[in-house]
Amino acid sequence: MSRAFSTPKLLDAARAKGSSLRPSPIALLIGLAALSRILIFEVAALAFRFLPHAWVQSVPGYLVPAAGYWSQSLLGVWAHWDGYWYLSIATLGYTGRSIATAFFPLYPMLVHLLGSTALSGIFVSLLCFAGGAWLLFLLARRELGQEAAWYSVLSLIFFPSSFFFNAVYPEALVLLLSVASLYLVSLRRYTWAALVAGIASAASVNGLLLGLPILISLWQERRPWREWASLALVPLGLLAYMAYLDARFGNPLTFQSVQAHWGRSFALPWVTLWQAIRDFAQHLSQLDWGHLFAAGEPLVGMSNVWNLIFAVLGIALLVLAIRRLRPALWSYAVAVLLIPLFYPSTGVPLMSSPRFLLSAWPIFLAAGVLMAERPRWSRPALWVSIAIGALFVALFATAHWVA
Repeated sequence: MSRAFSTPKLLDAARAKGSSLRPSPIALLIGLAALSRILIFEVAALAFRFLPHAWVQSVPGYLVPAAGYWSQSLLGVWAHWDGYWYLSIATLGYTGRSIATAFFPLYPMLVHLLGSTALSGIFVSLLCFAGGAWLLFLLARRELGQEAAWYSVLSLIFFPSSFFFNAVYPEALVLLLSVASLYLVSLRRYTWAALVAGIASAASVNGLLLGLPILISLWQERRPWREWASLALVPLGLLAYMAYLDARFGNPLTFQSVQAHWGRSFALPWVTLWQAIRDFAQHLSQLDWGHLFAAGEPLVGMSNVWNLIFAVLGIALLVLAIRRLRPALWSYAVAVLLIPLFYPSTGVPLMSSPRFLLSAWPIFLAAGVLMAERPRWSRPALWVSIAIGALFVALFATAHWVA
């Protein structure tokens, strides 16, 4: 190669022309998101092939894909635990199963439209994840600047429990809708923000919590009172679901009344935390890494160890978020994290803490700010996150309890 066309000179020419050869942010973001998903799929496949499996928890009236057929099994990996409930709702609806009403309808409706299969559930999740990650980048860039925006997205997509964005779970859908709503709030398009929140409230109770940042923004911006009427749109999805439950089961709050079946009941947050600390100490002393992947019945109690660790991490990031973010952002994270503290699960008070942190996504904006300020911490933090994530993926793929 002649010196006139050497690589350094080509790069210098590209920089001189405004770095026109540099990939666009959306291309980089898609590449990173795709890399994280491919890594997760590969770890799950290897774990499914080589590690002992726990018993798959089936759903009444719904046939779990046969373990002997590799394509069904590798897809079925992504519907373990709650995933099979969502698939059963997509296939059979709620008829005759009031306990299924704890799972909100929007996500299984979308899965139903695409065939009510594990593959369609994965497709819906990945599509929503891609949109949610892009909107999160746009919002973070608007609020925090380019560098912190990249770190925010990286901290989310490589977070240990981010594999749920691959799974037949509504986390990716809730991410997309909640980020979209608060992005619209940042643009002062309150009616559209409330409408998106109304749609989100049919996917998760977290959608209803989006009304809080909308209200705060309306107050801080001193918007005309006529714009406050948009708040009436926030509970529309939930109200539609309640109307259906009233017609089907005679109780519009069926989704709430069945929580006792799932072991959840009201408690004060400090009571929940104290019980979580006690259970953490008990199970930490009993933790046997060699039996985490034991065949047979899944060991749910052992998750008390990482549940508390992730809850403390979430609280620490929340404190940082309160110091660095606008109230319209951190207030939503506070509300999301308070719900499981008020409604602990029997025997596992902070059940699903790693997964619930995904819905409190403003904490990842705070993580992005911290990593941008201390870039030397970013690489070790991401590597640790990826390593823990690989462990979680392996547990989930083999039907052991994670979150």
